[in-house]
Amino acid sequence: ALGLARALGLSPALTAGMVLVGSINGGQASNLCTYIARGDVALSVMMTTVTTLGAIVMTPLISQLLLGTLVPVDAVGVALSTIQVVLLPIIA
Repeated sequence: ALGLARALGLSPALTAGMVLVGSINGGQASNLCTYIARGDVALSVMMTTVTTLGAIVMTPLISQLLLGTLVPVDAVGVALSTIQVVLLPIIA
């Protein structure tokens, strides 16, 4: 995403948005597609769970490493926000 944004000459704000969208996992739709295709749904659910939990650490890390020179990134704030959106609904 970063290379594509640079090749297209996008502004720092659009580049940040593109990298963030590219660093987030696919979500629940993949599980439905796997079910419809008669694939291994248990594996799909496990992979979705692992990537969702990994996103809590990787999204702030990728944001800081790739975007820190373009726009100000609060990696701790991104991590806390991700925890609020991902983990708190599961725990509550």
